[in-house]
Amino acid sequence: MGSMKKIFIYLIFLLVYFNILTPIKASTNKPKIKFKVNRVVALTSLSADLVNYISNESLLGIPGSSLFKNNNSFKNKTVISRGRMPPNLEKIIKLKPELVIGAKGFHDKTLKNLENLGIKTLSVRIKNFNDLEKLSSDIQNLLDKKVKLDLANLIPNCYKSYIKSKPYKDKEVLVLVSSKPILSPNSKSWAGNMINRFGYNNLTSELDSKSQFKGYVNLSPEWVVSSKPSNLIIINTPGNNDAQYKKMTIWNDLPAVNTNKVYSFDYYGLINAGSLNSIDKACQKLSSI
Repeated sequence: MGSMKKIFIYLIFLLVYFNILTPIKASTNKPKIKFKVNRVVALTSLSADLVNYISNESLLGIPGSSLFKNNNSFKNKTVISRGRMPPNLEKIIKLKPELVIGAKGFHDKTLKNLENLGIKTLSVRIKNFNDLEKLSSDIQNLLDKKVKLDLANLIPNCYKSYIKSKPYKDKEVLVLVSSKPILSPNSKSWAGNMINRFGYNNLTSELDSKSQFKGYVNLSPEWVVSSKPSNLIIINTPGNNDAQYKKMTIWNDLPAVNTNKVYSFDYYGLINAGSLNSIDKACQKLSSI
């Protein structure tokens, strides 16, 4: 049980650093780093996916991820990290990249080591859709390819609903990311931004994050019951399923449970952006609440 708790805490750590990600700020759509590249190593699944869509031949190294399983686009790419292990510096160097893209905070040490070796790096962080769009634009400018990455076409379910003037306005939702501890996203998280994009009223949106996980609020069982959620979103994290929530002593006290308004979401897409496909699937599911 102790080892499972450690794994869960690590997963939460990943969601904080991997996909509460925002690109380097710039005064225009072009990144501050003004150079062109043809050889890229991506340390996160989302940056690898973006590079792949723009220029598959430019993508040399990727992180090990279940999101790339059975995807031929990544079949011949070098895996430079797996699970909780840090990226393999030797493998990265052997690929002779002109640019390495990593997550700010999580990959700082690796990126610093590469910079000391004269390899250019891009440290990014994504916490909302504006950040995703800017990162996409930055990568396109750095690769200097003629291919234009149109996110509205690649993740249509995330734009259809937005264009329709948020038809779900004022519908209340409570998102539970875990049961021990009880965590829920506020407005400063990727998940919080996704929910707001659809116009839902996130019950924990304005709560201050006093937990160690930025953008996520630690809730007491009493608060959850008193919030009387009419719609409940529960997250299946790797290694855990819906059962963890159903074992909570307060489970049957929640209105959403009694009216069958409980929606199960995958960890990738809503909590950890993961890839464009997982984001689009999350948007499609959000539209069905």
